[in-house]
Amino acid sequence: MTKRRANREGSIFKESSTGLWCAEISLPNGKRKKKRSKRQQVVKEWLLEQRTALRKGIFLADDKILFSDYLDRFLTDIATPSLRPKTVDAYRWLIESHIKPNLGHHTLSQIRPDHLQNLYTKKLDEGLSKRTVQHMHAVIRRSLNQALKWELIVRNPASVVTAPTPDKKPPKTFTSDQAKQFLESVEDHRWYPIYVLAITTGMRQGEILGLHWEDVDLAKGNLAVRHTIQLLQGRIIEGEPKSAGSRRTIALPEYTVAVLLLHQEKTGKDEGLLFTTSSGRPVSPRNLTRHFHLALDKAGLPKIRFHDLRHTAATLLLKENVHPKIVQEMLGHSTIALTLDTYSHILPDIQQEAADKMDKIFGEV
Repeated sequence: MTKRRANREGSIFKESSTGLWCAEISLPNGKRKKKRSKRQQVVKEWLLEQRTALRKGIFLADDKILFSDYLDRFLTDIATPSLRPKTVDAYRWLIESHIKPNLGHHTLSQIRPDHLQNLYTKKLDEGLSKRTVQHMHAVIRRSLNQALKWELIVRNPASVVTAPTPDKKPPKTFTSDQAKQFLESVEDHRWYPIYVLAITTGMRQGEILGLHWEDVDLAKGNLAVRHTIQLLQGRIIEGEPKSAGSRRTIALPEYTVAVLLLHQEKTGKDEGLLFTTSSGRPVSPRNLTRHFHLALDKAGLPKIRFHDLRHTAATLLLKENVHPKIVQEMLGHSTIALTLDTYSHILPDIQQEAADKMDKIFGEV
């Protein structure tokens, strides 16, 4: 019998019971893996492959699973039950359009860090944005973390890969004068209250369209964010806020309360969705966005996204020295660090005001 080696090196021997050559190696999780053949050369080559896999820190208990099949399982068993439908849809698009065509033919055990780095470089060369490639990396990393939990691999190759970092640009926003000009230009439109909510509360588009009258207390001057409207594969669906922090209560300015009271009077409704089509269906985010861009052109205002009305609300409040913690809670950000990082471009102005106020306190030295 051939001499056995250390566990991590594996061993080759001839089984007395079967007469076959057998290669055996121990995995980091304590399990053993074997390969049998009539030919010694076959098991030698197999053992060499397994040693190489262990040295690279990637090992698969069942090395016949294709990465494409594993990703399908990840989408079905992990992503779909735990993530919002819109997020799952984004995962599926990245997997089907970019990840599978390039890496799907590999087995899970063959996915190496250099495969991933090459994929990201290739996609950037093809014109994909850094943000999209970063999202692709996040999907791959999350899927392989799950493989790690299932003990299919012993290390996540994505953990040692550098994903591109998008260039940080300050969000586009209206000035206070531009915000007033825009609201004046749409004052006679039935969606005027939507725009008022976006600019005065910083709510997301889907959160505004998902508002129910039972979520709004105009007597107390506040509303609760409990629902969202999303467009998913051409269908309008109602769901829940994107995170626990997104479920929040927002105090309304008197101006906004007055606009909503008038809207309620005009519609004659006090239950169901605040904003619907003439047939009573939810307003399509796509239609609202289309009208928003037309309204910008008509008013002669700079082109921004509907989401930038949210940034406008936060920027206006921070410039008025509203505490960032209050802005964080109003926006539904998970941490105050996220709020400060997003709006760091206006912090120098705020800090200068603080310095000026300190001068006022102590006067000239």
